[in-house]
Amino acid sequence: MIKNITNLSFKDYGAISTDLFYDIKIESSYTKLIKLITSLDLNTFYIDRINPTIIDVEDGTAILYTYTSENHSKTFFLDKCVILNPNVFYKVVPMYNECTINVIFNDNTTDMKKINSRLDFSPIKSKLKIDKIYTLFYQEFDKSFYFPGEKHDFWEITYVDQGELLTVIDGEKYILNQGNFIFYAPNQYHTQKNNTSNPVSFLTISFKMFFEHGSIFKDEIFYCNYDLKLLLENILHEKNYNEEYSPDLIICYLKEFMIKLLRVVTKKNPLSQLHSSMQVNTNNALVNVALEYIYNHINEKLTINTLADKVSISPSYLSRIFKDILGVTIMDYINNYRLEKSKEYIKSTELNLTQIAEILGFNSIHYFSKQFKKKYQVSPLVYSKSLKK
Repeated sequence: MIKNITNLSFKDYGAISTDLFYDIKIESSYTKLIKLITSLDLNTFYIDRINPTIIDVEDGTAILYTYTSENHSKTFFLDKCVILNPNVFYKVVPMYNECTINVIFNDNTTDMKKINSRLDFSPIKSKLKIDKIYTLFYQEFDKSFYFPGEKHDFWEITYVDQGELLTVIDGEKYILNQGNFIFYAPNQYHTQKNNTSNPVSFLTISFKMFFEHGSIFKDEIFYCNYDLKLLLENILHEKNYNEEYSPDLIICYLKEFMIKLLRVVTKKNPLSQLHSSMQVNTNNALVNVALEYIYNHINEKLTINTLADKVSISPSYLSRIFKDILGVTIMDYINNYRLEKSKEYIKSTELNLTQIAEILGFNSIHYFSKQFKKKYQVSPLVYSKSLKK
């Protein structure tokens, strides 16, 4: 990692110079040199075993590599004049194309050495790039919804918020339940239709993405865990409120969503390694049954034991696979779902807060208000009034 040069960070290698010509006594054996550097070679380093060396940047942006015989090494952003201690290997390279440095060194004692350096100049680069979002919308449809199909040369994601969606991708059928999402890769032909007699709601985002391993997202149904769901909520918030730099934040949130999903997909999870693909499918189905029960009985007192009885597995096993698949505990999921539903009721009904708390199974209006404020940093009463302005 490239470090800033400070008195503390640089103390093992030298000191910060306040004056290029007067910090050390310049003798006739010293050479003052202005040197243009374009090479990124890190196999050869300079070293002075007896005398200090002064280095300062004349032009451009430079990186200073330091290396000691005790195998201590650090990489510094060279933005100050420094005096290197004797017995420190050093090399200056440009951060970009070239840089020019002032260097004062002793001809008689400075040597160039080939060393087995483990140092490497690795600027931070993005592996996954999203630079454009074409469409972003949240839609609600009745039972007759049917989209005949399309294909395009960019990525698209569909997240099902309510209901059940049947999508066909290049002839393969996929059923998305609430909390599921799927990607349409570039040039994949896809159709969509409501798969039940109930309404269906979903979020669609289409975007230009450059990622070498994009195939990892193809032809797979994913579960939206709590962290990913929050990112989708942030995206919708920025779209709806359209504040300063909202487009930039939306792209940032979407990129974070993709990276966090990538980490989940590629994570070496001991539990998932033990499961066969059949077992994974079985666990997904069990969690879906539990979710369906939660959605249909959200107004009742829900416990892990109740859900485990409905799914016909042990409470501990249900808790484990639920957390493994959705990334959140059962009770946290239930509480978050109740709070999300409460916002919907406040927006779309004339029910008062006491009625909403009762419908959603909260023990009391006070507990509901406390949980709402904890999650959204605003009380339900203030939130309700803000919608009526």
